[in-house]
Amino acid sequence: MTHYITLNHARNVKKHYENFPVASMLFPKKQREAAIILYQFARKCDDIADEGTWNSSQRTAQLQYYKEGLDSINTKPSVPLFVDIKQVCHEFNLQLGLLYQLMTAFEQDIAKDRYHTMSEVIDYCNKAACPAGEMILTLFGKQNKTTISLSNHLCIALAMIGMLQDIHEDFLKNRIYIPQEYFKRFNVTEAEIHRKEFTPRWSNLKDAWLTIIDHHIDSGESLKHHLTGRLKLQIKVLIGASRLLSSRMKLSKDNLFVKSPTLSKWDWGILLFKAIIRS
Repeated sequence: MTHYITLNHARNVKKHYENFPVASMLFPKKQREAAIILYQFARKCDDIADEGTWNSSQRTAQLQYYKEGLDSINTKPSVPLFVDIKQVCHEFNLQLGLLYQLMTAFEQDIAKDRYHTMSEVIDYCNKAACPAGEMILTLFGKQNKTTISLSNHLCIALAMIGMLQDIHEDFLKNRIYIPQEYFKRFNVTEAEIHRKEFTPRWSNLKDAWLTIIDHHIDSGESLKHHLTGRLKLQIKVLIGASRLLSSRMKLSKDNLFVKSPTLSKWDWGILLFKAIIRS
């Protein structure tokens, strides 16, 4: 029997669609359940920042509840979710600072809807995506300076793939991650996003964006050589998924504002098979 109070609820939360599974079935039960608890926290906060019709003040107020919940972990939390997070932190020696770092990204999503430079976008990825990778490494006791650095590259690549897939969806929430310097460089406009006009200039921007993604995948790929067992297998699957999506986006002639390449269950099965036979 699990010692996590909110695990069943967290499993339902995890059914929220994600291109890249966070708590993979490849993980041993102990790590998988802990990852699902952490995912529950991140998903709830992300939905506050992204979903619904609340204004900025209301979103900020709701996030404050979760910040106070994290604060309570240092004393004696009473809310079941934070009781569970405290258990995860204690059992795996997980640094609470990683969850606070995620909170800064959620707060930034509320306060900031445009980015000026690519460095600002990468800085956001460091807050929004990289802590998740470090948390997974920690659950397996594989966190160190080298593995965290390599994981950060992969997490940035995954985050930037999501940004490219969701340009129009994010625009409808009045948020654009494509930096203004890219709008000027490729001579594209927000009005084209609104009208779903995926012009050749946007295609050129897409190619430049994918070049950065491929750079980060290349820079982080050796992470698999620092891992063993199921975590190594999971990372190999994620690297393969990242490369497959990047390749499909490069080759796709579809309007990215209307339809973006995704991965099917069949794709995931093939990636897993390839990861196993190439171990």
